[in-house]
Amino acid sequence: MAPAEGGVAVYRLRSAAGLHHYTTDENERAYLTAHGWTDEGVAFHADESGANVYRVNNPVTRQHHYTLDANEKDYLSTHGWDYEGVAWHVNASASVPVYRAYNPSTREHLWLTDAHEYEVIGGAAASPKAIDVLDGLTINDTLASGYDRDLFGEAWADVDGNDCDTRDDILARDLTDVVRKDACKVASGTLHDPYTGTTIAFTRGGDSDHDGGIQIDHVVALSNAWKSGANTWTDAQRLSYANDPYVLLAVDDQTNEDKRDYAADKWLPANTSYQCSYVARQIGIKSKYKLNVTNAEYRAMRNVLDTCPAQTVPAGVGAPVSPAPKPTPAPSPSPSPAPQPQQPAVQHGITPGAFCSPAGAKGIGKKNGVTYTCKADNAGRLRWRR
Repeated sequence: MAPAEGGVAVYRLRSAAGLHHYTTDENERAYLTAHGWTDEGVAFHADESGANVYRVNNPVTRQHHYTLDANEKDYLSTHGWDYEGVAWHVNASASVPVYRAYNPSTREHLWLTDAHEYEVIGGAAASPKAIDVLDGLTINDTLASGYDRDLFGEAWADVDGNDCDTRDDILARDLTDVVRKDACKVASGTLHDPYTGTTIAFTRGGDSDHDGGIQIDHVVALSNAWKSGANTWTDAQRLSYANDPYVLLAVDDQTNEDKRDYAADKWLPANTSYQCSYVARQIGIKSKYKLNVTNAEYRAMRNVLDTCPAQTVPAGVGAPVSPAPKPTPAPSPSPSPAPQPQQPAVQHGITPGAFCSPAGAKGIGKKNGVTYTCKADNAGRLRWRR
C-alpha cells in the first residue's frame, strides 16, 4: 500500500533495453538519467516507516528485484543475487494499493498503482472475486479451544513503528474531518459506520464508555482466528494479526459488542448494502492468514455472494491477488546489459540500535536526524550505531 498524500517519492526509470528500475535516491536517479536511462517520473509514494521492501540485484543481467518477503530476499541472496538493502517501506494503514506485475519476456517485475494497468499488463484481476477466493479456503468444522485475548499480545501495539497506537491509526484512516489532539491521537471526526449505515460524530472520550461511540473491530474476531488456525501461530504472528489494518474497521461501539466473535453464519451487518463487502473482507482476511471456515460459515458467505457475484476482495498488503510467476532466481545472461545502478546512498527513517544491513550502510535517524552506520555489535550482529 502507498499513502494517499505525502510520503517518499519512488521514481521509475527505463533503460535502453526496456528494463525498469525503481529508486528513492535522487542521486541515483540523476546518475542513471545521465547514463542513458529514461526518467518516467514518480511511480508511487512510499511510507517513511513500516514493512521493509528489499532490493536485490542480479549481477549478470543487472536486473533488480524488490520484495516484501524476507525469505525470498534471503533465497535470492544465496543464489547469486546481491542484496542491496531496504529500497523503501510500506505501511498497511496506507490507502492506495500498489500492485506487482511480472513480465515473463523480460523477467522483471513492475510496481503499479493503476489497477487497470496492472490488469492489462498482468492479465489478471488486481483483486480477485470473493467467491473464487472463498472456494480456495479450507473447510474444517473442528475448532481449536484455549483462546485467551492475552495470546494476541498488547492491545493496539505500535507494530508499524510510526509511534502511534493502532487504534489511532485506524481512526485516522476511517474517519473524515479528523482533528488531532497531537501527532497521533485523534480528538474528533466523523464516521460513516459501515455496519449500521449511520453517521457518528466522534469526540475522544466523549461518552460513558470513553470510546467516543466508536470501537475498532477485528472483522474476523481474534477468537474466531484462534479457533480456525491462529492457535498454531507464534506470539509475533498473533500480535501482527491483532494490529493488521487489513483486519480492522472503525465501527459503532454497541454494534461491535453485539457482533461478539460470531462468524458469518451467526452475524451479518444490519446495513444490508454492506453485507457483500463485509463478507468479502472476511474472506480476504481468511485467505491472507490461511484460516479455515466451517461448513456453516462457508454456506452463509456463499449465500451473501450469490447476490453480488462480481464482488472482489479488498486490496491490501498481503491480500489475495491472482498469482503471478516468481522471478527466475538463478542469474542468466542478458543480451543487452544496462548500466549498473549505484546502491542507495542513505537509508532514511532508521531506528538507532535496530538491526540493519548491509554492513557499512548509512542511515538517518527518524527522530533526531543523526547519521548512523550499520556496524557489528559485540555479538557480531549488525545494528545502527554512531
